[in-house]
Amino acid sequence: MVNCSSSTAGVDNTVVHQQTTTIIPDNDVDNNTEDESLLQFTPFILRLHLIRHGETIANVQNIVLGQGDSPLTDNGLILAQMASESPSINGRMINDDDSDRSSHYYYWRTYCSDLHRAHRTARIVLCLEDIHGTEIEQLASDDSNGDNSNRRSINLIVEPRLRELAKGAREGYPKSLSYEEAVARRIQEADDGSNSDDNEIPLLESIDDAWERVKDWIDSLVTDASIEYGAEANNRIDESCNDANSNDGTTEKVYNVFGLSHSALIRTMIHRAENYSLTKEGSLRIPNLSRTIIDVRPYKVKGSRDDALRWKCRLLHFTDVSHLSDEPSRNFHQGAPYL
Repeated sequence: MVNCSSSTAGVDNTVVHQQTTTIIPDNDVDNNTEDESLLQFTPFILRLHLIRHGETIANVQNIVLGQGDSPLTDNGLILAQMASESPSINGRMINDDDSDRSSHYYYWRTYCSDLHRAHRTARIVLCLEDIHGTEIEQLASDDSNGDNSNRRSINLIVEPRLRELAKGAREGYPKSLSYEEAVARRIQEADDGSNSDDNEIPLLESIDDAWERVKDWIDSLVTDASIEYGAEANNRIDESCNDANSNDGTTEKVYNVFGLSHSALIRTMIHRAENYSLTKEGSLRIPNLSRTIIDVRPYKVKGSRDDALRWKCRLLHFTDVSHLSDEPSRNFHQGAPYL
């Protein structure tokens, strides 16, 4: 007999910060319904740099992974290494005004899913280890004045809320199988003993389930950024909080957040940010190591009885792969969209 599990996947091992501001996300149904003349936006925004993990063996074999796992392919490792050489991706922005071409770290926070394929990709992309798994020593400041601000170590936070959507009975089976067919095969394998693995059907999440944990993660970022911005209002702003690009029409301070995650979860965030219709599974393709950027804009409602901080999302860039050169890009797997 096969039992269905509905318990929450993963263990949240992140540090919980005391919240001093009430957070109410404005993205449950419609991202653009409120009259913006009534909104008082904060002088800062969060800019989420969402990158999908490298290609895995299961990706190439068209196997549904979900919250299962699979090693990166050689091609996945090579493309992760290639992404690590881009200053706009690895976070080490080069200051053209400096005669010594010193690097200034770009990200305020760095996160990755707790699934191994994402964690391994993140460590390579952020130059924490090479493709052979050898740890790369972080550079210390060589500034004679002792200023360590432009050479900082990276604190990569393993974040269970960024793990892939749980795909239930389909996990570990070919993508060609429907959910009902996958359930039937699991039952058959359990009855005839052909599958020695645990017979319990893996967790199945809906888009709404996944969005709830993503919202919780964004809420925590908004809270921390609000506290930090208030504390630094009269002090020097940290290098990892940059002025928004004037080309996109914003003038707020930007807290840049690196998030290495998975295709279905990134697809869910795009869906909620832009109300993109997900009527067909896999219709919105998220290539391996592509970068999608979403701005999170906190605000308060003028005249509201509460002092709650809400937020809206705006899609800034979609599945950008410009950090990968044209020559290796031909090695991308060209099969069905990865789910």
